[in-house]
Amino acid sequence: MANWFVTKLKNQLKKYNRFINRIKVSRFKKTLQHCGANTSIQFPVCFEGPEHISIGNNVSINAFVHMWGHGGINIGNDCLIASHASINSVTHNPDVSPYRNSIETLAVNIGSNVWIGSHAVILPGVTIGDNSIIGAGAVVNRDVPANVTVAGVPAKIIKNHSV
Repeated sequence: MANWFVTKLKNQLKKYNRFINRIKVSRFKKTLQHCGANTSIQFPVCFEGPEHISIGNNVSINAFVHMWGHGGINIGNDCLIASHASINSVTHNPDVSPYRNSIETLAVNIGSNVWIGSHAVILPGVTIGDNSIIGAGAVVNRDVPANVTVAGVPAKIIKNHSV
């Protein structure tokens, strides 16, 4: 009898947690500039300046993703963003001292059907073309054309492909 009760309790707690998560995601999506249909967000994530972040349809964002959106972040449709990825649209001017006295914002634009690997870093002002793959741990400091795979620090094209 005790086993049955414990199993029932665990199942009810799982249902409750899924319900709470749906409410959390729903509220979180409303803080964004735009959030398309069928977008999945795994908590915890951290979005600074969510009112400047626009996400397309069918986007999957895994846990521990951090976005600094004050300069604008636009994510196309059908994108995958793996855990611990960082997308930053805010930086400091290296010609101003002390650095903290200067803040520059440069929009980040991510095309459709882009896969960003875990621990990848996307720096301010970067545009990533459609159908591209950003390798795990890559540091993207310049634009990425469509239909390529980039990897490394700094990220370099390692493969051309077509989808």
